[in-house]
Amino acid sequence: MKKHHILLVVLAVLVGSCRKEQSEESDLGYGYFPRQVGAWVEYQVDSSWRDDPVANVGAVSYRLKEKVVEQYTDPAGRTAWRIHRFVLNADSEWEIRDVWTSTMDQVGAEVTEENKRRQKLSFPVRNGRRWDVNVYNTDEELEVAFREVGRAWSGVGLSYAKTSIVRQVIPANPVITNNYEERWAEGVGMVQTYREYKNQQSTGCLGCWRLDMVAIAYGTE
Repeated sequence: MKKHHILLVVLAVLVGSCRKEQSEESDLGYGYFPRQVGAWVEYQVDSSWRDDPVANVGAVSYRLKEKVVEQYTDPAGRTAWRIHRFVLNADSEWEIRDVWTSTMDQVGAEVTEENKRRQKLSFPVRNGRRWDVNVYNTDEELEVAFREVGRAWSGVGLSYAKTSIVRQVIPANPVITNNYEERWAEGVGMVQTYREYKNQQSTGCLGCWRLDMVAIAYGTE
């Protein structure tokens, strides 16, 4: 009887493990790009720039809110969403700064930023999966890959049970640095961004800049 009981326990563990693996395999990662009218995310943004040849150096910090305001059908017949981006002014009022759009299909998730189509995610979300963020525009190729898929993460008072990182795969060289990293949380969207560009010349840093964004609140109105 004991042997029979042990065998049943082992079989139950194996079946449970198999079901868990199948469930994880069937999850393509669409939850990292949720889109619902009224959903918003607020960010703390810190940006700096430096252009030594013209002695242009500066930095700003501000609050930014991205809100999904409309769902519609784009010219290609795809479901798309309009996103309003607001900044918090000196009177603590939200002022609209620009309008972006986004769409998603079984292949990937896109965001049009300042009239530039960028593929932000590629499905399925798997460690090591690579793609070119700028595949749909004329900017220089930006090859990225998923890292730390499915990890829990906490930042600025918020905790997320499941996040994944998108990070560039081309290493920096002695002249050009082009860092790109975004962290996406399931059920929320993009929760952290780090971007940095450096062009080191004999005259100093040419057109260098850095952008840090981290989510500090999110919800649905």
